[in-house]
This record gives sequence, structure tokens and C-alpha cells, in this order.
Amino acid sequence: MALAGVLAVIFVLGETLLPAWARQTAETMLKDRGAASAEVTLQSTPGILLLLGQIDAVTADAKGLRIGELRMERVQLTGSGVRFSSGELFFDRRVHILAAENLRLAGTVSADALRDLLAKRIDKLDNIKVTIDEAGVHATAEVKIFGRMADVALDGQVVEDAQALYFHITRLDIKNALLGKANIGDFFDDILITKLDALPLKMRVESVEHRAGAVVVRLAAGGNGE
Repeated sequence: MALAGVLAVIFVLGETLLPAWARQTAETMLKDRGAASAEVTLQSTPGILLLLGQIDAVTADAKGLRIGELRMERVQLTGSGVRFSSGELFFDRRVHILAAENLRLAGTVSADALRDLLAKRIDKLDNIKVTIDEAGVHATAEVKIFGRMADVALDGQVVEDAQALYFHITRLDIKNALLGKANIGDFFDDILITKLDALPLKMRVESVEHRAGAVVVRLAAGGNGE
């Protein structure tokens, strides 16, 4: 009878309490990183494998999550064969992913989020307005030159390089009454958007897609890419 009782406790712990604890901890961690909402599902068979840091399948959907200083409108993650630090889950209440057979993340960056970030990175520009379409990112702003306000128009794209996302300026025009129109496209270097080491696991960029109103970045870990 004693053995049956122990087995029953282990079953309840592994099939109900552990998954709920891990899910709640993951959702809390995402909200601590700025997410306005977060939904996480975890599956392991048997559930007691969570004690060993093994997740068969995981999905997450978060809105407003911050990666570094970049605010993502939406982040969706799917994964399988995920290994995590069970000690950090139970003692530090955080999810630290160690490895994964397959992990996919899609993050959507809105025009407003990119505008806010560019305003931080280029502090000389005022009244920045940003639009995004299939061709890339387009922005207008104002800058003070020789005591006068000048109009700025720039085009660019979000690109990946050396485990970071950058805003690469392809055209930069400044126009005012004194200078006329000056093309100074080489004036700015690429602008850092965020470093990917802010993610809980090293991931590679699979694609960066510019679409109407947003940039979608797709990342992956595991599989044949590691």
C-alpha cells in the first residue's frame, strides 16, 4: 500500500503539478520581459520527464515581448526535443533552455516599435515617422543643422550579421533652405537593433521578411543547422 501511495504521488506530480508549474513559470518569465500576454504549452510523456529537464513539445505565443531593447509585437515559438535546466526551474523559477532538437521562433516587429528604437539610437532626429512595405523600411524625420530644422528622408532594411539584427540605411537625404538637397547616404553606419544573445538559446536567423506594416524575423535552433 505504501508503494502504491508513493507511485500515486509521483503520477500526480508528473502528470499535473509539474507541467502546470513549468508552464506558469515560463509565462511569468515572458511577462517579466515585457510581454503583455503570454500562453505556453508543454508536453512530456510521461510528465515526470520534466524533473529530468526534458520537454517533448513546447509552444509559446507572447505579445509585447522585449528582446534587448526591441519590442516585438508578437513572438511565436514551437519546439521539440527540448532540454532545459530543471534545477533553475525549481529553485530559481526561470526556464533556461540548454538544447533542442528543433526550435522555431517567428517575431513580428511593428513600424511603431522600429520607430521607437530608431529614436533611441539616433538621438539627433526628431518627429520620426516610419512605414514598412515589401521593399523595406521608410522613414521621415527632422534634424537641426546650422540652427535650422531640416527634413530627413531615409530608406533601409533590417538585416542580420554576426548574431545581431541591424538597420541598414540604403538612402539618406537631407533637405533645407541652406544646403538645398544633400545625399549623405554614407553618413550613418548600420544601426544596431538588438543582439540575438538576448535570447535564451543561441539561434540562427533563417529569414527577414519585410511586409506591409511589419518586419517578420524567423529564427531556428537545432536540426542540421547546429
